[in-house]
Amino acid sequence: MKGRLYLLSLLFLAAAVFLGIAASGRGLRGSRAGEEAIRAGTGELGTVIADLLWLQLDRYHHIWMYQGNQWATATDYLPQLWLITRLDPDFAEAYIDGGYHLAVNLGHVEDGLELLYSGRRNCPESEGILWEILAVVWETGHGGPRAAHEAAWDYLRLVARKRGHITEPWNEANADLILEFTFQDDSSRVNHERLARIYEGRTTLIRYARSRDLWTPQQP
Repeated sequence: MKGRLYLLSLLFLAAAVFLGIAASGRGLRGSRAGEEAIRAGTGELGTVIADLLWLQLDRYHHIWMYQGNQWATATDYLPQLWLITRLDPDFAEAYIDGGYHLAVNLGHVEDGLELLYSGRRNCPESEGILWEILAVVWETGHGGPRAAHEAAWDYLRLVARKRGHITEPWNEANADLILEFTFQDDSSRVNHERLARIYEGRTTLIRYARSRDLWTPQQP
């Protein structure tokens, strides 16, 4: 009985903070007092509440689309994403979803990247977050070619550390392809065309070897 009352109190706290954020228009940033209250009160149950909120978001997504709305214009769910990352800082999917939506769909690139960088700090071994950072930087052009290079190398270093145990193996070749394209465009480097050809060769090799299950990730 006490456990149920505790869980209900936490749910009430989360709902109160969420509604306060939505009403104040603070979005993903929220208030420091609200964030501290959540962290102090939830503990391990925070992951349970975060999972419930994530399931609710999935339902919201389907209803929104069913009503004929464009998901790229949705903003109401962003405070709830903020709440999920505070309840469970290891919830990589929330950083990925919110970061891309803010940066690419809504055009708030710096806010989206800030959320993704926060996810990288909390989930340093998340392949998905590092890939999403690369995707956002490349798609938006934020920081120019050099930023894309750094993001691609960060991702490829993680792939190499995992020694093939990754969820999206074809993204290794995609990262090399992005490096090829960005080096082609980076005329500030004297040897940019040679580097582009190197990564073009890596892309071809990885795709060929992956198709035959022969490739072991290498350090970039």
